[in-house]
Amino acid sequence: MVAAAVSRVRSAAPASASTASNVARKARRSRGTYVIIGIPILLVLTFVWQVGSTMLHTEIAIRDAVAVSRVSLEADPLGSRIDMVLVDRTGQDTTTTGEVVIKLREPDGTVWQTTRRVTASDFVPVADGRFLAGRLGYSVSVPTTDWIRAPRRGGSATVSVNVQPTDGTAFSTVSEERFP
Repeated sequence: MVAAAVSRVRSAAPASASTASNVARKARRSRGTYVIIGIPILLVLTFVWQVGSTMLHTEIAIRDAVAVSRVSLEADPLGSRIDMVLVDRTGQDTTTTGEVVIKLREPDGTVWQTTRRVTASDFVPVADGRFLAGRLGYSVSVPTTDWIRAPRRGGSATVSVNVQPTDGTAFSTVSEERFP
């Protein structure tokens, strides 16, 4: 049997429209492709930010004094000496410009108080032989002539320090010490 061959003739216009739609489909990428490409790019950008951001920090805000780290009461040839160390937000010794109020109180209520204007140049490394030796600090001598009677040696005392920086927030500390 002979089969008749039937041929269909397609027109040129529909063939080119069909080809254009196939090309458009092939050019479009799936969401998975964007995820696969995007995650490594995001990780690289995060790494660059972590490395680069450490180089952009300024030291100005960090170096401001925010607390009194340590106060010590020690013997001095003039009487007693109060040494103090101020620290910044990272715990490093620092200085300040402003006003410092120091109050020394014995248990019987005897009080010695002074208010001092300080600048950064008033803070120097504490001398050797002292409890805070080598740290950047501020020292105040309390002469024995300032007391009505001499403080009891070895007696307990309360040292209060209030610091009001010129351009910052006030902070204070209270320390229980022994007279040398």
